[in-house]
Amino acid sequence: MVYLVYFLIFAAKLTEVALMTVRLVLTTKGNRVTASLIAAVEITIWIVVTSSVLLGLREDPLRAVAFGLAFAVGTFVGMLIEDKLALGLAQVEVIAELEEAKQIALRLRGHGYGATTFECEGLDGRKLSVNLKVHRKDVPLTMSLLKDYEHLFVTVTDIRKLPIGDIRRRIIPGI
Repeated sequence: MVYLVYFLIFAAKLTEVALMTVRLVLTTKGNRVTASLIAAVEITIWIVVTSSVLLGLREDPLRAVAFGLAFAVGTFVGMLIEDKLALGLAQVEVIAELEEAKQIALRLRGHGYGATTFECEGLDGRKLSVNLKVHRKDVPLTMSLLKDYEHLFVTVTDIRKLPIGDIRRRIIPGI
């Protein structure tokens, strides 16, 4: 019976912390309603679990161990969930030599991306920066289009969409 208490504390705290991690991401992405609903569930779980640990802590200090371990594992699980959900948008920037970057921009445009280019200068001279905005779920597909090029500098940055404009999500053929 004691092990069941540890398991319940662990499972509930893990769930609460995983929800907290996802809620924080939703909050930073501006998903107010979903984040608020998750917050209501999260705080309810927190109150129940924390009170059960604190009320029984003197008689059973291992409850605190289950609570602490679940916090750590819940953070990890929450990050895995968020990676799978891949919410939001990302900016991909590719910097390459002029000719190679022009080929990259044409290839990306051929696959339906809106690629914008900017001339820039690096240590070895003139370069071209190819910029595009994609849904985070599409970042792996985007990277697969770049695998044939060698001398690239690629960055991916999470961005927050403002309520102006739109990025259409497309299934990229041929990948």
